[in-house]
This record gives sequence, structure tokens and C-alpha cells, in this order.
Amino acid sequence: MSDEVNPKGFWFSFTKPQTNCDYFGFVLITSFFSAVSIVVGHELFHHKEFHNKIFGCIPAARLMYCQLIDEHLKGHHKTVSTHVDPATSRKNETLYTFVFRSVYGSLTNVWGYESEKITKKYGKDCSLFTRFFYNKMVWYETLHASILFTVYFFLGWESLKFYLCYIVMGLYWVETVNYIEHYGMVRKKDKNGVDESITKMHSWNQLSGAIIVRLQRHSDHHEHSFRPY
Repeated sequence: MSDEVNPKGFWFSFTKPQTNCDYFGFVLITSFFSAVSIVVGHELFHHKEFHNKIFGCIPAARLMYCQLIDEHLKGHHKTVSTHVDPATSRKNETLYTFVFRSVYGSLTNVWGYESEKITKKYGKDCSLFTRFFYNKMVWYETLHASILFTVYFFLGWESLKFYLCYIVMGLYWVETVNYIEHYGMVRKKDKNGVDESITKMHSWNQLSGAIIVRLQRHSDHHEHSFRPY
């Protein structure tokens, strides 16, 4: 058969977006599937094995979002449904405000976790080199910068421009899930100001399906975070 009837490769591999509408649609589709892959990564980095955590980091690295792992495990699962948690959307908060707050909050929180860990281990008078060298955020951002540089070096500015759009849209998709699944949830405090224990009542739930790794069983996941799905 001729190439005209049976073209070699998938449509994405030989078709270049010709208009702004084509370009936007291309970014929308590719970033959506990248966000879905983070759901699988989320399942993996909840496992205790080191190799699973590494594999779980790969989808997040594609969106320059490696800090999601630390913030999700050390922060989100402890502070969910409180105003301390950047990934808990507040009642009447717009999606756009939430996405910015959640991404920025994850960055500052993980930097704080790492700084506190380094201070405990090496002392508050440790050198600036120690504070940077042993801080995961420095290595995460080094990895992110390396990916962007590699794209630019081998594929040029047009590819880097596409990749930056892909990152923004991908983070939008990822955080939209958080926005929906935590919207307006607030845990009550006792008379001493201590938050009540996390139960199935502190996140939204839905009928689940295997296609996105039981993501809809969200309430149960927050009550039993190490249960595999």
C-alpha cells in the first residue's frame, strides 16, 4: 500500500499544528494525558519501595512538579481539609486562584520541610553549601532546568515554547482534580484548636473505575493512604 493510504506513524508524528486553534488543541490533548499519567505516578509514590517512588516521580518531572511527591506525602495527607493545606480548595475560591496557590504553596512547603530537616540534622549554624546541597528542592529544580535545557538544545525554541505551554496546561489539569475533590472541605477543631481526625467525610468521592487507578475512591484513599488501588 502507498504512504498516502497507509501513512507511516501516528497522526501526531507527521502533522504540525497550522493555526493557533490547532496549537491549543495539541497542547490540550498532550497535557491531559500527561496529567493522567501523574495519577499512575501518584499510586506508585504512595508505595513504600524506593524504586516505586522513583518511577512515580517520572510523570511529575515531565510537568516540572517533582515537589508534588514530598508535599503530597508529608503535607497534604496530614493537613487536608484545613486552610494550611494549599491543595485544599476553599469555598467560593476560583479555580485559577486555587491553581496558583496550590503550585506556589507546594514549592514553599517542601523548601520548608527540607530546611527544617537539614537544621535538625546539621544544626542551625550549618553552612549555606550544606543547606543547598542537601535540600531536595535544589535537586528537583536542577532536574527541571536540565529537562528544559535539553529540549531547547536538541529541538530549539519552538519546541521549548510548546513544552512550556504543555507544562502550564498540564498543571492546570492536575490541580483541577484537587480543586474538585477537596472543594469547600474543612475539618472541625476541638476546644484546644486541634483538627479532628481525617475520615471519609473530609474529601469528595465518586463511583470509581480502573482506567484512572481508582482515583474516584478519594475519600477512602485519604483515610487509608497506603492502601493500594
